[in-house]
Order: sequence, then structure tokens, then C-alpha cells
Amino acid sequence: MDPTPTDQSLARSRSIGVGQALIAYLFWGYGTGIYFKLLDEVNAFELLAWRVLAGLPVMLVLLALPPGYGRIRDAFRGRGATLLLTTSTILITVNWFTFIFAVVSGRLVEASLGYYINPLVSVLLGRLFLGERLTSLQKFAIGIAGLGVIVFIWSTISNLRPDATGTGGSLIDLPWISIVLPISFGLYGLCRKKMRADAISGLTIEMMLLLPFMLALQLFLAGRGDTSFLKVDLRTDLLLIAGGVVTVLPLVAFAAAARRLRLTTIGILQYIAPTCQFLLAILFFGEEITTFKAAAFVLIWIAVILYAADAWRTSRHTTEMKS
Repeated sequence: MDPTPTDQSLARSRSIGVGQALIAYLFWGYGTGIYFKLLDEVNAFELLAWRVLAGLPVMLVLLALPPGYGRIRDAFRGRGATLLLTTSTILITVNWFTFIFAVVSGRLVEASLGYYINPLVSVLLGRLFLGERLTSLQKFAIGIAGLGVIVFIWSTISNLRPDATGTGGSLIDLPWISIVLPISFGLYGLCRKKMRADAISGLTIEMMLLLPFMLALQLFLAGRGDTSFLKVDLRTDLLLIAGGVVTVLPLVAFAAAARRLRLTTIGILQYIAPTCQFLLAILFFGEEITTFKAAAFVLIWIAVILYAADAWRTSRHTTEMKS
């Protein structure tokens, strides 16, 4: 059976979505990690503020392109639109700060683990809120990933115990980063999936909602003498301003991809970013990984491979049925 125009249009839309997702994940994997590492002496809260202060002007320029600023009004149409936009704003703020903290504090390995878990969180959210079915292999993969998280947490707890000198870690050393990142970003993707707002208008609204809070945060830090902008060197100033592009590019690409792809498809592609982050952390940033943590990653990788293989098999079967 020859493909219908509708099938061809759907296939083209999905291909575009995959390309957009690849741009987002490669940039998140390498670009943002390197960017924040270059600014690791800057206060993490100031970095968060500059993501909005430098990012909003970029978004307003993009929003001026056709069909223009009317998209802001359209974004608030529909039942629950305001609640969805407010929720997505909170979620992306939590996600941004957590990742920034992970990089500047030398815990990018934990962030990469969190984003390895993220695809499986997306699968669960797709099942719970969008009615997407889970196969037996997907359930098994989620179980293995859960075991990997338990191993990772256990290895961290072991390091918190006092050693022979009576010293040990603190609660902040627990792998909360690996939990907060996938949950916040998985829920953010779900909100995006349910919104009427397009990628550009949605992100612009989120930044507009954050603007007064980020201005207040920057003023608060300045009052404490804890800011770096215009106080360190020109390189630091330029990097902070460049945070607008660093923030906007991958998020716009992801938001656009989320509207074209199923959450399960996004789940397959999401492992690209954590792989890049893991390589950066180990090979270039010099972060250490213990035997137990390595075992946890092996379990997570097995889960990702099982899930991806099952999704590929399902996609191939669907294609053959349509042919």
C-alpha cells in the first residue's frame, strides 16, 4: 500500500522533530556543560539569573518574527493554560538551577545519571497522563534502572559514613541531583506536550514570568557583594551575556520537538545528552567514579539499551503493518 499524503506529512513532521531533538540534546550534552564549567567561579544563583536576563531579549526578538506577538495571547487560551504555563515555569527553573549547581560543584556525573533516568521518567509520565502503553520489556527496563538508582544512592550513603578520622560527608552530598533533574524535566516535557503555546511563545512567557524574580535575585546578590558581572573580567561578562543563546537554543529545539514527537520517541533520543555529559565529566573535568557508581551506570545503560531496542522493534513492526 502506497503511503497517503497524511502519512507522508506525519513522517516529515517526525523527521523534523528528530532533528530538533538532536540539536537540543547534543547542545545540552556538550555545550551547556562546557559553558557552565567556564563560569564555575560565578555564584550559581547569578548564573541562574543571567539565563533569564540574557535569554529573554533573545526570545523577544524571535517572537517578533511572523506570526508575531499575538502568540502570547493565544498561549493563554484554553482551559488550564495559565496553570500549565506557571507550572512549566517553576519546573524549568528548578531544572536549570539543579544542572548549574551540578556543573559548578563538580557533580556532572550525577547530572548525567539523572538524564539517563529521564527517558524512563518520560515513559512513565506518558503511561500515567497520556495513556501510552508500556510493554513488558519497557517495564523490565524501568525496574533495572530503578535498581541502578538504588545502587548509586547506596554508594553515596556509604561515603557519608564517618571514616577513621571521624569525618564524613554531609546530606548535600546525597545524589539528589540525579532525582530532581529527571523528575523536573520529565514533568516539564509533559506540560509542553499539553500546551497550546508553541515553542517560542511558551519559553518567552516562562522567562517573562521569571524576570521580576531574577532581577530581585541579582539585586540581592549585588547587595551582598556576591556578583561577578562587571567585577571580574571582560571574558566573564561576555560569557554571562552569552547565556541567553546558550539557554534559548536547546530549549526552543526541545520544545518544538516535544510537539512533534511522542514522549516515547523523546525517551529514546534523550540518552544522547547524558552520554556526552558523562564523557565530559570523566575524560575532561576529572570527576571520579567509584566501583559502585560504575555498577549503577552499567545497570542504567542496560535499561536504556533494552528500552531503545524495544522501542525500535515496536516502531519497525508498526511501519511493516502500514506498508
